[in-house]
Amino acid sequence: MSPSEWNFETAARLAKGELVLPDPQKNWTGASIDTRTLKGGDVFFALKGNREDGHTHLWEAFRRGASGAVILKEFFKQSREKLFRERTLFHNLILVTDPEEALAVLAAGYRSHFPAVGVGVTGSVGKTSTKEFLYFILRQKYETLHSSGNQNNHLGLPLTLFQLKPAHQFCVAELGANHAGEIRKLSGILKPRVGLITCVSPAHLEGFGSLGRIYEAKLELSDALVKTKGTLVLPDHDSELIRRAKKRKLPILFFGRKKSSDFRLTSLEVRDGWVAFDVNGKWKFRFPGVASFQAENALAALTAAFTCGVSLSDLPSVWKEITFPQGRFEILSGREGILFINDCYNANPYSFEKALDAFASLEGTGRKILVLGDMWELGSEAAVYHRALGEKIGEKDFQALLTLGDWMKETASVCEAGGNPPLTLHFEDRGMLAHFLGHFLRPGDQVLFKASRAMKLEEILHSLTREAVAH
Repeated sequence: MSPSEWNFETAARLAKGELVLPDPQKNWTGASIDTRTLKGGDVFFALKGNREDGHTHLWEAFRRGASGAVILKEFFKQSREKLFRERTLFHNLILVTDPEEALAVLAAGYRSHFPAVGVGVTGSVGKTSTKEFLYFILRQKYETLHSSGNQNNHLGLPLTLFQLKPAHQFCVAELGANHAGEIRKLSGILKPRVGLITCVSPAHLEGFGSLGRIYEAKLELSDALVKTKGTLVLPDHDSELIRRAKKRKLPILFFGRKKSSDFRLTSLEVRDGWVAFDVNGKWKFRFPGVASFQAENALAALTAAFTCGVSLSDLPSVWKEITFPQGRFEILSGREGILFINDCYNANPYSFEKALDAFASLEGTGRKILVLGDMWELGSEAAVYHRALGEKIGEKDFQALLTLGDWMKETASVCEAGGNPPLTLHFEDRGMLAHFLGHFLRPGDQVLFKASRAMKLEEILHSLTREAVAH
């Protein structure tokens, strides 16, 4: 079946639903679960959330130009009289038992009508940045669709796939998970022929239960690749990941620093706001930023791009157009030349290690100050990982550690006992920490903010940068 044959009758059959008020003149051009961002021609999926029920926004969806909607059968029964009274507003209503499940089923069906090669990116750290690198590289040569922002779950991936067009040659999608089975389901929708695992580390331990289960969850992507006869791209430093992946018996390409790897970093330098790196001693690339660890994400993307048919020799050496989402080692300027780094998007032991290394090597003569909040979802191992973080900080040359959160008390106590950094203070709330920083910071300081998203540490950072604008 070709893309042109995708219509509301086809969708209703696939979703095992009933089509009411059919209008064949309306074309299905996209999907939406939020009327605030719905575009004309989108199909509205009325999902029930914890706080909102999409069915209450059904009228708004059609006023905004929805070409149809997927709704609960029960809602239709209860609202039938009202809907038919206003039938000039409504058309192409697909009645199902579960709109959320229908979103996944229909996205998988829609995707199967398009020839685009699916590329899945997963891992404990670096998924979004690696996906952005890969999208940038592929679109130098190919028409490419990619999941925007952090649309990496059972809702975001289907919405991305409904944007597919016949012209697209590749679809790059980030696949996220916080419990077993999620990546298997997402891979079943995407049907990837290239898969990339950035790394495996203790993240979402509460949901997975153990590091071993995290390995198996990420490798659900490789199980999908076996079915599509695809290729897996892996980091070379994780022997456990490699051991488990090789059991799947599929082609694997490696990236990293080992001489045996297919693509390896042979030099890396951060200078004057640019990250410059060499690959295999042959290809030179650079992109704006100060996060040295982003070169590893770029290398991972280059390896996957090669698997997709890109020749590294054909790529530009300067990637000035590359952009990263907010909160990933994002540079912000404060008053009197204070440099803030916003790395508050998320946090786990591996991402902390990378961020500390990059921050320690940052150019500058001012004090290096750490403002850190708890790492969440580490389960029963939380105290162990936070103490280990304190030991890593104690090995480096930072001038101050300011912490927030119950678990960060463990980190602070380790550093305090070791006498490094020279100043270590723990705060009970964001207000006290913000007040202290307002008086403590001085010209030329460099300040790293890092914590799990739930800690809302960026609120302090934004108050300090707003203060700089006001001055």
